[in-house]
Amino acid sequence: MSQRHPLPTSGRRPRAIVLGLLAALSLSWTASAAPSKGQDTDTAVADVSGTTVIGTVGKERITVEQVIAQDQGEFDRLRDENELRTRQLQVREAEAQHTLLQRQTDKLLDRKALELEAQSRGVGVDAIKAEITVPAVTDEETRAYYEFHKSRANGRTFEDLQPEITQYLANQHNSDATRKFYDELRAKHGVTSLLPPYRVAVAANGPGRGRDAAPVTIVEFGDFECPFCRQAEDTVRIILGMHPDNVRLVFRELPLPSLHPNALHAAEAAVCADHQGRFWPMHDALYENQSALAPDDLKSTAKRLGIDMDSFNACLGDPQTLKTIEEDAKAADALNINVTPYFLINGRPLSGSVPIDTFEALVSDELQRAGAKRG
Repeated sequence: MSQRHPLPTSGRRPRAIVLGLLAALSLSWTASAAPSKGQDTDTAVADVSGTTVIGTVGKERITVEQVIAQDQGEFDRLRDENELRTRQLQVREAEAQHTLLQRQTDKLLDRKALELEAQSRGVGVDAIKAEITVPAVTDEETRAYYEFHKSRANGRTFEDLQPEITQYLANQHNSDATRKFYDELRAKHGVTSLLPPYRVAVAANGPGRGRDAAPVTIVEFGDFECPFCRQAEDTVRIILGMHPDNVRLVFRELPLPSLHPNALHAAEAAVCADHQGRFWPMHDALYENQSALAPDDLKSTAKRLGIDMDSFNACLGDPQTLKTIEEDAKAADALNINVTPYFLINGRPLSGSVPIDTFEALVSDELQRAGAKRG
């Protein structure tokens, strides 16, 4: 059973609310209307094309095409907003359906494995379930958890958070023990899930670390001023070190300026450093000192890294630099990504600064799947 994390693990971006006062898309319009007698729907679809006349001035006929041409940009923006909302809805629906399918599949397979074990022993299923043992949460474990996540505590002491942390860890112990119990029963009785993991399509556009042909690609959406991104960097470094030939990291920009005032400046600096082949030194320097992300600090960092300053300064003021960042942000929007850090491991989502065991388990599973394909 999933459990709310007692301390935050990611930075979240508030989304802008878009009010669709018009329901027009690519010249195909749906207009509200009172249903005619015998009509079952609440709306009537107006047959409107670009040549449809929607007004007259004397003998002059005004068409839809003429009206749209008055402000083509506004209609294009409306179309883009609707396409984005449609894409977001599709992603949410696909993820929700897969989550439900996964939960119900596990429920069915676990029950089948339990019944097979009960039959083999000639006892009831309750007697088998009673064998699940859940280790108690120790004080040392609770304290270690608090110390590891202390930077997220917002001034709350260990004593303040101890009950919540203890309950969280107890739930995790119960979940882990139950899952291990059923996994062992499944393995014993040949019960296997063939449901593929949930994935989303994401372009691996951006600077990368690792072999281009690595079987596992991690696409990270990050914010250089986000403290949770900084914490996750330690985990990512260890993962890359554990799999130097088999895991590749691609970084995409997702600054959250509403939360982090210097995030956009830092993203621009990283993009400009990338133009000179110095993205990763800049990336590492920005995360190493998140208190030095103001424009003057960024220029000092670039100079220290040996970056050509004339080109760097010109790049900072170039609209193309912002466009590069905006393209990454649009890709995140389309996937409903509004937190950082956010990782897609061969398309499998993982958000927040998660324990390394969680990260490594997903990477290892992908490596096993890739090995099976090659075999």
